[in-house]
Amino acid sequence: MLRRQGIAFVRNLALLGLGLVGLAMSVLLIVAATLVVPYLPAARVAKRLADLGRRLTGSWGGLPVEVERRPGPPAPERWADGWYVHENELYKSPRLPAYLLELAWRSEDPALLREWLWLHLTPFVGGLAVLVPPTLATAGVGLGTLGLAGGAAPVVGAPSPAWAVPVGLALVALGFALAPMALRLHARWSRLLLGPSAQFWWTGSRAARWLRKGSDDTWHGGGLSGLGFAALGGTLLNLVTLLVAWGGLSPQVSHLTRPLVSRYRRYAGTWAGVTIAEPYRPLPELPVPDEDGRYRIGRTLYTDREAAVRVQRYQWWFGDPATWRDQLWAATSPLLGVLGLVPAALVGLGLYGLVGQPLSWVPWAVPLGVFSGEWITPWYLWYGVTRLWPDLGWIPGWASPFVGLAMAGLGMLLAPAMLRLRLRYDRLLLAPTRSASLAHRVDQLTETRADAIDSQAAELRRIERDLHDGAQARLIAVGLSLAGVERLIEEDPAAARALVAQARQASATALTELRDLVRGIHPPVLAERGLPDALRAVALDNPVPVRVTGQLPGRLEPPVESAAYFCALEALANATRHAGASTVEIDITYTGTALRITVADDGRGGADPARGSGLRGVQRRLGTFDGVLRLDSPVGGPTLVTVEIPCPMPG
Repeated sequence: MLRRQGIAFVRNLALLGLGLVGLAMSVLLIVAATLVVPYLPAARVAKRLADLGRRLTGSWGGLPVEVERRPGPPAPERWADGWYVHENELYKSPRLPAYLLELAWRSEDPALLREWLWLHLTPFVGGLAVLVPPTLATAGVGLGTLGLAGGAAPVVGAPSPAWAVPVGLALVALGFALAPMALRLHARWSRLLLGPSAQFWWTGSRAARWLRKGSDDTWHGGGLSGLGFAALGGTLLNLVTLLVAWGGLSPQVSHLTRPLVSRYRRYAGTWAGVTIAEPYRPLPELPVPDEDGRYRIGRTLYTDREAAVRVQRYQWWFGDPATWRDQLWAATSPLLGVLGLVPAALVGLGLYGLVGQPLSWVPWAVPLGVFSGEWITPWYLWYGVTRLWPDLGWIPGWASPFVGLAMAGLGMLLAPAMLRLRLRYDRLLLAPTRSASLAHRVDQLTETRADAIDSQAAELRRIERDLHDGAQARLIAVGLSLAGVERLIEEDPAAARALVAQARQASATALTELRDLVRGIHPPVLAERGLPDALRAVALDNPVPVRVTGQLPGRLEPPVESAAYFCALEALANATRHAGASTVEIDITYTGTALRITVADDGRGGADPARGSGLRGVQRRLGTFDGVLRLDSPVGGPTLVTVEIPCPMPG
């Protein structure tokens, strides 16, 4: 018994130290995420601390924690010429692509938020449990020492030495007796946050959903404000190049600033669900020399190709209206950025200041007060606030946690409105203008029409090739066999019968090939039973279990049904062959204006249309109908493919 309590007491001290290290690591992780570059090393250390917490929860607290296993980040893709590709950039070394891939992989970790919460909150929640035994033992030792010395203990006034020692011993014994229980309480807290996401309480009640939305909007608004301040730096850099280099470096600087604004657009879509399309004009084609070897840019001829390209890029950059709209947005965005930081400041000061500070007071102020007799108020931060704003002095210090909770709640209430206000302004300047949208639409229609013509021509060539190599050859063989039958029917009836059998077999094979060919153009089951039942028929023959849900209020136009059918088949084939999925779900709905099909699988994820021809083919097929392909496939899975085709419902 005593040995078990002693071991538990030492483990309490170890967990208390781990909690303090985790708190420091959680703060460091926020700083590293702001600076971006040191984020990965900090994230790796934080992950190791969380994994250590899982192991100790099982071995010391007796509550095993199931670990969510994820496949590691993918290796950088290496081309045959030795270059490494990531998104639309090429790199000579694999280090930066590997860094970016791991950064994306860690940011998509479903346990990331819960692990950070565990690191940050454990000293104030689970850490309080393991703090009680050492605090009692420390107070007991202090009382006993003061009692033996005949002094006065500031905790209880001026105790008599006659009973200070027994009280001190009782406190020490109580601390050791409570150590095993403290371990179990700490383990329950750790398992709550470090266990699988399905066991997490964050998704459930309406209040929890409100807290999550308010928290997300708060930090998303703060993150977008930070990107806005960074874009202001890019605008100032552009201004410097205009003044110093007469704008000659502006096209080069734009390669630094435009990706930042484009990243802002992507985050606005990912975090707030607001799609802001790219408004930029496409890069001009590289100049081609005239007959005399010179390059014509506008009304000027250049003998040097690099000079011609530089001037061309210069004109392209300055002639694009989106360039100046970006600069105007970056110059004015910090004004709204300050408003976007208000909810984050309220939540941060309220939760981590006024609520966290009295909890953080326990580990250092109690031992300090016991041994030195100098006691610091638990509401020291509120004491400073009342010195800055004396009008708040009427609120007692003990009410500061409630004030902090009210401030945090106010911040979460303001966050959605602030985010909507900011995004409305962002769309005003960062979205394409009406003329740019029309020009982009014309380019898109031109491209999709060309793709449709190319696809149709390729399909006709495929049909011609299949007919020539398959059914046509079989039918020619049938004709030759029948000609042989005519010659042999009187001279050699047995040979004639053999030729008839061959002709019958060839005709049956030709019929099968013709049916397969027709099925590849427009499957009979699709024509007979419609899209939902056709996909259910495919699901029955798929090696991976497939669940098809949804119905349509009627039959769609045959071209739309055919396009949707083959798009769903391609997504299903990717999930079966490449993703390693164990289950696939297909849902079919009609929104009133468009057909929507979603294909979800639990595979390894990491799908990218740029890496394979299958999804690009789906995009080309959908482009004919102005359809949209949306892909959500983080590394490690799951994958969600959404196909939308605008179409009316006949009748």
